[in-house]
Amino acid sequence: MSEYYLKKCGHQELGSVGADGKANRGRYLLTSMDESVLSFFPPLSTAQLNDSALLPIIPLYSGEKVYCNYVYHNDKYNGSTAKNPRNEYRIYLNRALEGNVHRFMRDDIVVFRKHAYFDGNLSQTVYLLDLVHNDNSTYYRELNRIIEDYPINGGYGKFNGTLSDFETRAAIVMETHTHNTVIDASVTQQIVKNATDSIASLFNAVTFRDFVMTGYGNLCAITGSVIQYRTYSNLEAAHIKPRSHGGLFMPNNGIALCRDLHWAFDKGFFTLDDDLRVRVHPEITSDYLMAYNGHSIRVPENPFFAPDLQSVQYHRENVYGLFLTTGRL
Repeated sequence: MSEYYLKKCGHQELGSVGADGKANRGRYLLTSMDESVLSFFPPLSTAQLNDSALLPIIPLYSGEKVYCNYVYHNDKYNGSTAKNPRNEYRIYLNRALEGNVHRFMRDDIVVFRKHAYFDGNLSQTVYLLDLVHNDNSTYYRELNRIIEDYPINGGYGKFNGTLSDFETRAAIVMETHTHNTVIDASVTQQIVKNATDSIASLFNAVTFRDFVMTGYGNLCAITGSVIQYRTYSNLEAAHIKPRSHGGLFMPNNGIALCRDLHWAFDKGFFTLDDDLRVRVHPEITSDYLMAYNGHSIRVPENPFFAPDLQSVQYHRENVYGLFLTTGRL
């Protein structure tokens, strides 16, 4: 038995698309204030203005893992003087989720189910999403009936049981797709827009890895290459300022490196200059490393992912040459 959240798409939340097919405002899914729905999604705080979370979604129509901003607009509790201060939860749609078209249409039904799985060596919970168009199919009528019969009338519903059509599609997608991570530029823009002292809380080991790998195009920042087969890869997300030294899971504290270079970077065999060129330690005689000495790393196009120079300086001053200090490895 599984738990599902169903939502019928509304005209206004989808940007009030006109006859010309253009949205007049940003597009999002308005989720319910019902406690049973709030517990289905990541917890957000009333005290933190516009508190947010990164929602990893795997749409069953694409199989990719797409991150969306899940935001609690809570002006009502944070000093707003507006006549009607906001108090609502939104999942913001983006081009990565919709495929550069208005895929979500009025009266379509969106179905979510949480799904735990191993991605590499990390365990993660994602939200599987099925988009069911208003086509009067048996599946659509089944979902619509669940929403209409739900005790609270709000265009949504919760269902505990098994939605056979959903599970059939989900099984195919989870078994046959590699779930490449896609992070739309609007996601990082939203993070920057709502930047607070708690921004680091958005990230953990999984989101750090996903954001770093996406920022570097799933290629090693130094070699520019990768060895990969389906979900197997020799790439890793390396912390610039190590976690053991208080380094954060922020993407700008990460760099995508192949495993051998990650190991050498953590041991201090090489570091980076402020111009992001490789500096190999003079005690290291490895021809492999020396071939990259003085080379510039590949810097992500989106500055959100670019290495933080304070972290780079920390690595240079506290990790570079660490292999020479007995007992500190």
